[in-house]
Amino acid sequence: MKYKLLSKNEFKRVLSSYPSEQMQLIDLREPEEYNYWHVSGAVNYSYETIEEWSKTLNIRYPVLLYCSHGNESIRAARYLGSRGYQVASLIGGVGVRK
Repeated sequence: MKYKLLSKNEFKRVLSSYPSEQMQLIDLREPEEYNYWHVSGAVNYSYETIEEWSKTLNIRYPVLLYCSHGNESIRAARYLGSRGYQVASLIGGVGVRK
């Protein structure tokens, strides 16, 4: 496995262990959900456009992903992990995060 799955507590620990400029935090939910609430510092992307936005990521910095239920972020973690990124996904999605 080239990516990690994080529990809520691990997710919080990873978020707090990196300076914000060295963490690539990505919210894979619908824009409406992101606009309603999101983790501070997160950017909103769609899994469907991963080939486009993944080119903008810095491979030197870790990528932390979350979505509504965990499915999209795991798919994105697999994709990014297979391309050499240090990547992790929140288990169960943002519903667990709150």
